[in-house]
Amino acid sequence: MKHVLFRYTVALFLFAVPAWQGVVAQVRLSGMVTDSDTRAGLPSVSIWNKRARIGTLSSETGRYFMQAMPGDTVEFSMLGYVREQVVVPALPSPTLNIELHKQIIGLSGVRIKGRIYQRDSLAIREEYAKYFGYKRPGAVDVLKTLPSNPITALSYLIPNKARRRKEKFGEQLKYWEEEKNIDYRFNPELVQRITRLESPQLDSFMLSHRPSYHFLLNATEYDLMLFIKQSYQRYAREKGFAPKDSTTGQP
Repeated sequence: MKHVLFRYTVALFLFAVPAWQGVVAQVRLSGMVTDSDTRAGLPSVSIWNKRARIGTLSSETGRYFMQAMPGDTVEFSMLGYVREQVVVPALPSPTLNIELHKQIIGLSGVRIKGRIYQRDSLAIREEYAKYFGYKRPGAVDVLKTLPSNPITALSYLIPNKARRRKEKFGEQLKYWEEEKNIDYRFNPELVQRITRLESPQLDSFMLSHRPSYHFLLNATEYDLMLFIKQSYQRYAREKGFAPKDSTTGQP
């Protein structure tokens, strides 16, 4: 009996030590992600721990937080920007501030800065496919899995942090992709061309009359321009000035 108890104790010790070391070695990585040109914080940057295969997104001000291990490779990516990778240093609570550089695309001798939304969106959806398509296991999943793998089926009924992280990350990715889609179509160049507004009025108008993702999903370019024109007319009435003619720039 003593020998059996001793063997169980040793086995438990061997199992617990690596796990304990992992917990102790884990650090809270934090910092700020900014545009290298403007130094402004970048929201919705995808931050991916390549070893742990967990991710998060930067906040509206560009700040981020993530649990990691020293030596982990963390990747920062955003539509229209060059990806950056950093290695987590062996510090108690490391702070890594990241500057992302805009992509520069050559086209017939012309250098163009900016977003190629469709291409980048497809690339991100391909890379994070399992997160975009992830849904919480339900009763049907349990019944389907039960005959072949009862342990996995039963695990679906138990709360799981990894599944919650995956679900939350998937929701964040979908939300920010929708926001980027709106930014891509409802852009300052188009709005300024139709309304002839200048900042700060242009910024105020775009914020207060921002179209929804579901509207843009089926809207043609004509639909969008009509939406902007009608919204601009309402905005002008609200602010008490006569709307300008988009062709002449005069009231």
